[in-house]
Amino acid sequence: MKPGLYLLAEERNNLFSALDPRGLAEKHPLWAEDVRRLGPWVKTIIPDKSGNGRGMTAWRSGSVSANFASLVCGSCSSTMDALCYLIDVFGLSPWDGLLAVEQKEGRGRRSHFWVSPPGNLYVSWPWPDPGRERETVNRWWKVTSLLAGELTAVVLESFGVETAVKWPNDILINDKKICGILVEKRDGRTIVGVGLNLVYAPQQGKLKEPPATEPVSLQEMGESVSPLQFWLRFAETGRLRFEQIVESMAPEDFVMLLQRRLAWKGKTVLIRKSDNEAYMAEISGLSPDGGLLVIREGKLETVYTGSIFPAGSVD
Repeated sequence: MKPGLYLLAEERNNLFSALDPRGLAEKHPLWAEDVRRLGPWVKTIIPDKSGNGRGMTAWRSGSVSANFASLVCGSCSSTMDALCYLIDVFGLSPWDGLLAVEQKEGRGRRSHFWVSPPGNLYVSWPWPDPGRERETVNRWWKVTSLLAGELTAVVLESFGVETAVKWPNDILINDKKICGILVEKRDGRTIVGVGLNLVYAPQQGKLKEPPATEPVSLQEMGESVSPLQFWLRFAETGRLRFEQIVESMAPEDFVMLLQRRLAWKGKTVLIRKSDNEAYMAEISGLSPDGGLLVIREGKLETVYTGSIFPAGSVD
């Protein structure tokens, strides 16, 4: 697909609704800022990858020059589901991204519901499989969510905020959750989904279940960043950081590097393995394959599944 920034002007298969510049500007003041800053908008046709279909009508930004395609839809079920459809029909490549103004069925890890109102960033993008030529694909796959955490943290810090990576897939600011990451394998593709609280963080009392960490928005931290302002930097800076890491080190070396960002290292936390199993342990670090090293009753253990809560925050 030709690089650029596109607003999808047609709905498809009940996966997402259509957009135009005026409609997008009405969704949220920050989206209005993006529409104004990234115009003029020109109506165009995105061809399907077969070249035999009618394609899809879209509005293309006349001011964005990029090495990747960014698609924006209105309301969608989830960006991951819609992205897979777009890859199949329109031939999106690794690093091309799909953003949604809002999600109706957004989800996080372990299928937890992700509250997704307009104004925040909801994006999914396909990643290449690193290490194929060095036969380290499977080892990289095990740490993909941590790698996505590193990329997200780097970009957030470029906006002036300090972050920590909470194992296995959250980003914290001042011990509060600002971002969640979901990694899935779909038809042999690695799909990375990111939900970032730019202006809205759900109140705990309105959630279907209590979060492991209190949520916060970037706006609450004193930073005003629009969805496309963040995404365009994320897509470019994140890709460059990805390439720098996977071309210069083994997965195990990357994990050692990430230790500097690990949230609550040296602190006691509650680890909930299931509804019926939870225990207190001290976070010691990360294992070479991306597991969480904890000290439990004086013994070092490796945790691969479960949720982490601040000590004393959960009954």
